[in-house]
Amino acid sequence: MAEQIIAGRSTPKSSRRKSGAASVTPTGEDARDLLEIKLAQLNSLLWCCYGDGNGWFEEAGEKHRDHMLWIAADLAREAERLLGESGRG
Repeated sequence: MAEQIIAGRSTPKSSRRKSGAASVTPTGEDARDLLEIKLAQLNSLLWCCYGDGNGWFEEAGEKHRDHMLWIAADLAREAERLLGESGRG
């Protein structure tokens, strides 16, 4: 799974913004694909922060810990939104 994140797995084509076009909300299969990506990212982020007990999170400092938790919260909110969208498609 780490290879997918490091390699920058692309988003589904229909959810990519086109220049000058309004943002498209993904539904159905596209939303499920994006949900899988967001959950993989969240899993990796949390593993780095806490998963193996390596102490990186504590050593990062307050500012970086706050930013990492902010990222995790954003990913969780986006995953929740995509879960709702995936059921509508």
